[in-house]
Amino acid sequence: MKRPAEKSEDFLNLMVDWQATEYQIIEYAGRQAPKTKNPLIKTMLQTMELEARKRCLVQQMIIESIKKESVNLDPEDLQALSGHLNHQIEAEEKALPLAEAALKQCELFMPRFLLSYLVDELKKENGLLRQFEDEVKGAAIPTSASSKLFDSGKEG
Repeated sequence: MKRPAEKSEDFLNLMVDWQATEYQIIEYAGRQAPKTKNPLIKTMLQTMELEARKRCLVQQMIIESIKKESVNLDPEDLQALSGHLNHQIEAEEKALPLAEAALKQCELFMPRFLLSYLVDELKKENGLLRQFEDEVKGAAIPTSASSKLFDSGKEG
């Protein structure tokens, strides 16, 4: 039986090397942000640091799920995860029209560019969360305990 590629040393080394690159971004941005007085440069450096931290967090989850223990979700975990994802999706759906309205009204180059960036990020994240939620629900094998959690609102 063939071993999954993720179990190979090559894959883990790629993940660790990628994570090391992200840590360099975190270190660099963390060192440079306090040195600048320009609010735009400071904000961009802080944003780069936060994005790299987010990627490191996910990378570490992947590494640990391969080296230590795979991710397991019981029906209660799936329900909780679905609830958290729905909460975030709903919040982003409330924020998006506000962000788009602000972008539409904005005339200055830099605020307009930054608003455009935020609108794009909201759309991208919302799409990814929806895709993840669909895949998590699709991966769940309905049992008597979990089938009610993932129905489409129809009485069964």
